[in-house]
Amino acid sequence: MSRWAMIFGGITWVATVALAFVLGRTSATSLQSTQTPIASPSPSLTRPVAKIAAVPLPMTSPTPAYPQYSSTIPKAFRGSWDEIVSDGCKDREARFTITADKIYNFEVEQDVSRVKLYSPTDIDVDITSYDDNKNQVNDTMMLKVVDGGQTLTGRKKGSSFFRKCPTAD
Repeated sequence: MSRWAMIFGGITWVATVALAFVLGRTSATSLQSTQTPIASPSPSLTRPVAKIAAVPLPMTSPTPAYPQYSSTIPKAFRGSWDEIVSDGCKDREARFTITADKIYNFEVEQDVSRVKLYSPTDIDVDITSYDDNKNQVNDTMMLKVVDGGQTLTGRKKGSSFFRKCPTAD
C-alpha cells in the first residue's frame, strides 16, 4: 500500500468517526473517560448574574397582500387634478375630480363599480358611465399617484401627468 493511500485512508477513517459522532452513532460516554474534568471556579471569582426582565416585542402588523378589492377609491387618489395648477384651479373646472365613488372628467360623471388595489399608490378603477345616446359604457382606468401623492398619472408608459389642485380653506 502506498504512502498516499494510507494517508487518505486515515483521513477518511477520522472523517467517518467524526460524522458518526455528530450523527449520534457513537456514545459520548466512551470519550468522557479520557477527558480531564474542568475545575469549577472559586466563589470569589464568580459574579452575580443580572436578571433581565422579559420585554415583549412590539407587534407589527403584517403587510397587506395585494391585490385587494374595494368599492371606493382610496383617499390618496381623491381630489381635483389638472395639468395646470399655478392658478390654483380657480374659476374653472379641473380635468378630473375624484371622490370615493365617482370620477368626474369635465361634464362626464362616471360611477365607480370596483377598485382593484395593487399597492397604496397603484389602482384599477372599473367605471360605468353613459354616452350621449344613454348607452352604458364600462371602462377601466389604470391610475397611480407619484411625487408624494401630488401627481396623478396612468400606469401605462407615456401617460399624462396631472397635479393635485390646492384645496380651498
